Amino acid sequence: MHNAQVSEISVLVKNTRIVFVTIEYTGFHGSDFDNVKSILAEKFRESENNDEWLGYGVYFFVEGISEPKENAIEWARNQSYANGKLKYDKYAVFKAKIVCDRVLDTTNTQGLAVFNTLRNALIKKHDDCFQKNRDFRSDDRVMWNLVAQTMKLDAVVHNLYIKDRVQRIKKIGSNVPNTTVLCVKVPTSIVRETIEVVCDGEVRQ
Repeated sequence: MHNAQVSEISVLVKNTRIVFVTIEYTGFHGSDFDNVKSILAEKFRESENNDEWLGYGVYFFVEGISEPKENAIEWARNQSYANGKLKYDKYAVFKAKIVCDRVLDTTNTQGLAVFNTLRNALIKKHDDCFQKNRDFRSDDRVMWNLVAQTMKLDAVVHNLYIKDRVQRIKKIGSNVPNTTVLCVKVPTSIVRETIEVVCDGEVRQ
């Protein structure tokens, strides 16, 4: 569920004025069951791999294209394997409330237009980040980080294609998204007292 309240915050991006709204998301996060105690006692760990889809942050599945809780279960099961080996045999899915004042939502045309305008400007400004000999797998991570820093964002929302188990086995590629993902850039946006485990299970059933 997303609940929105109009705030007074707005920003001008290349002659397009973006009015930010305070939005409350319900997010689902799949993980190794062994992480339950640390997440409930402390916090979620930010993802900081070079090939992060939406840049650095804490990732949640949210309401959108498909069912976010099921997306989180599927993700947690799939992530239990690495290079054909089982990393963990039990998963957990967390539910949390996330409240953000500054969100770039690229699931709509206005958000996409803002991102594309900024992308072109940032490529010129940060030419050193996009040299010909770079690791191209890092482009999305670098660009989303730059956009988030430039706009001082709490989070970004985007539709992504993430392979389920069958699609991974068959190595199915697609440019049609099947999930809606929230990447939280400011961890304090996650309301700590709302974090709970909503389900867990065995990876292999």
